[in-house]
Amino acid sequence: MNINSFSITFWFNPYSNYKEMLSTLQDTFKSEFSNYNLRADNPTNLFIPIINAINKDLKTRLLISQINCQYFMDKVTFNDFADFKEKILTLYDNLTAVGVEILYSSVYIDANIVEKNSLSKITKNILSKKLCSSDLIDVALTFSKKHEDLFYKIINVLNKKQIKIDQNEINLPLPLISLTNSVIEKELIEIQYEINDKYSFDYTKKYHTTDFYLNKMLYILEQDFASDVTNLLEKGEL
Repeated sequence: MNINSFSITFWFNPYSNYKEMLSTLQDTFKSEFSNYNLRADNPTNLFIPIINAINKDLKTRLLISQINCQYFMDKVTFNDFADFKEKILTLYDNLTAVGVEILYSSVYIDANIVEKNSLSKITKNILSKKLCSSDLIDVALTFSKKHEDLFYKIINVLNKKQIKIDQNEINLPLPLISLTNSVIEKELIEIQYEINDKYSFDYTKKYHTTDFYLNKMLYILEQDFASDVTNLLEKGEL
């Protein structure tokens, strides 16, 4: 299994003291991010980033809007998870130090498996045989379950193809490209795996993410990721 990226999203009530937040981040992450972009205004769209930074080797990114903070780590293997965990625990401390009360958090892994017949691999143990006709071309499945009455686990599974486009068409907009002369170079199963504490936020009054629950989510993800994916694809179990 190939790991593409790790990421986390912290959600919080609208926040505006970005100069203090930026000062704290610059002190803590000075070896990782040399430049930060800070918007001069707070846009009406709460999702638009106010602060953003990209590591010089393009491996990590930080985006902070008025209501969330997202940290991405690309070009990784599963061995990088310890580094990712250390970074986001530090980021959590930075956010809470400037008065951000994190309502809930979502941790993601994006991965893929090279599989000669990705569609068949996905459907064999998961879908009803009535759905697996010869006309079925693509499938995208989402599984969501509660975990320990605290968290949601969400697994998205879909088949993908890496296609080599004919050189004569490579500069055309995608909708105008015919696949007549293209070649399927590789078939993949993409897995998007998430654990979050939105369940606790939804059903516990005045809940917010603490370092205890953040550590617990990270531990569960690290322990369960591979087995959960394997059980789903090989046994049809979740």
